[in-house]
Amino acid sequence: MKRSTLDKFRENLRLQQTYNVLLRYGWDLLFDRWPLVEGIRSSMQQWVWQIPDDLAEVSTPVKMRMMLEELGPTYVKMGQIVSSQASTIPPDWEAELIKLQSSVPPFPSDQVREIIIEELGSPPEVLFATFEPEPFAAASTAQVHKATLHSGERVVVKVQRPNIYNQMKADMGIMQTAAAVATRRSEQLQAIDLVGMVEEFSSSVLAELNYLSEAYNGMRLAENMAGLPGVHIPTVYQNLTTSRVLTMEFIRGVKVSNVAAIEAAGIDRKELAIRALRALVKQLMIDGFFHADPHPGNVLVNLENGDVTFIDLGMVGELELQERFNLVQLLFAIQQKDVPGMAQIMYSLSTPFVPKVDDKAYYHDFERTVGRLMHSGVATPFGEVVSMTFSLLREHGLRLKPSLTMAVKAMMQAETMATTLYPEGGLVQEGSSMVREMAVKEITADRIIDAAKKQAVMSAREVLKNIPSLQEATISWLTQYQKGRFEVYVDTSGLAKEVTKINRLGRQIVIAVILVGMLIGSAIATAAIGATGTQGGIWDAIFRLAYLGYIFSMVVAGIIVLRLVWRWLKGYSADHD
Repeated sequence: MKRSTLDKFRENLRLQQTYNVLLRYGWDLLFDRWPLVEGIRSSMQQWVWQIPDDLAEVSTPVKMRMMLEELGPTYVKMGQIVSSQASTIPPDWEAELIKLQSSVPPFPSDQVREIIIEELGSPPEVLFATFEPEPFAAASTAQVHKATLHSGERVVVKVQRPNIYNQMKADMGIMQTAAAVATRRSEQLQAIDLVGMVEEFSSSVLAELNYLSEAYNGMRLAENMAGLPGVHIPTVYQNLTTSRVLTMEFIRGVKVSNVAAIEAAGIDRKELAIRALRALVKQLMIDGFFHADPHPGNVLVNLENGDVTFIDLGMVGELELQERFNLVQLLFAIQQKDVPGMAQIMYSLSTPFVPKVDDKAYYHDFERTVGRLMHSGVATPFGEVVSMTFSLLREHGLRLKPSLTMAVKAMMQAETMATTLYPEGGLVQEGSSMVREMAVKEITADRIIDAAKKQAVMSAREVLKNIPSLQEATISWLTQYQKGRFEVYVDTSGLAKEVTKINRLGRQIVIAVILVGMLIGSAIATAAIGATGTQGGIWDAIFRLAYLGYIFSMVVAGIIVLRLVWRWLKGYSADHD
């Protein structure tokens, strides 16, 4: 993410705001840990503010949710992602953080009107037959209003929060700077590629703010999901959509996690779980274009017909064919409890961040740790297996490739969603058969021919593009052949960098040796002249020269040491010394 001088200025202002909020809530949470201090504070509050004695204390999860809301949309988004991992957080934290998926304070309706006029050129009462000024729902980056088109269709209008882009960009800049500084000081953070994770999160979140991209994502995903019964993607109205305003079909339904409402409507929970899981499996492992944030707030169930609808399509991911194939292999290996196969697949999906990976130790630890979990006699959730695998990868100097991070997260969310509705199912139990079934349907003669045609056209374009250079190369080779010689060029740019490092190291060694020699020589000369008591003439000059040389060497050595310590504290690598 590129940042201008103005962006950095905004980051400084935003950093002060963030610091003030964190400090205020941080002190409050810190007092809660000391019962004596908390008791004194509560007594003072009751005395000053006349607070009733029976007023319930605010819990730590509630305070954390309030803090995220006050910090702003970026931090609310992070809370939403955490809340979607219901299996890894305590129930009281889940209950509070899940409120961030829908319970976000709205912004005034007059600002909504101004944004619509600015983006679409006319006020909402002209563009729509009806438009409700009060928001139907408010999210971290936008809020949604119900409306009706002049043609009679019921729609929702998603309007972006004012000045949200600059604020979120400043927050992302702060996070990237903090991640870079922290990573230079911690090998563990380097292991999880914190900088890459923050960069990927920043790019995805900022891309969500362009609703034209979301409109395209919706149309593409609707085309891919067209063959699945009971799966729906909202229709987007292009003529009423811009980068900050999105008009789409109104969807009736409840969150997929609202089990009570689903049961009351008489919908088969198992069938619903399979339907939602089938949609995500197709997106991830067949099409390679998937909803990257399928938390319960983004997956709705129509209580009248049981249709599953995916909304909020701002964050999507894409996978290459080989990456999809590896994920399918991983799913089959987990289902078959093939621990060596799992270890090999996860190794192929990862990249090392250490000079040398001990393959033998990696496979041994994988077999010992994951094997014990897989052969425990009970069904193993996909998320638990993946979490343990990630820990093993980090321990052995490996990390998952960045392109697969969102895909694995989406798979874990799909697992959580499916098991919430139907605990006996899940990605491991149901996913493999789904992949086989859909793969057979996808691999038809027509599709193979279409793919071959596309590949042939792309190859022909590359050949045509390179014909001039190929012609020049052929003529050059023939000319050299006629002269009886061939010229070979060797790129030594990489070697030059290493030679430069060696030269720099050599200069540092020479300087160190000279300083040590000056220190020792000056000290010996000064001590010898002082011990013999030689005075007068040239001996006084030599004594002063030796003494000054000692002082000079000490000062220079001190400056070098201070410089090295300073660069170490700043987190610079050895290459900068």
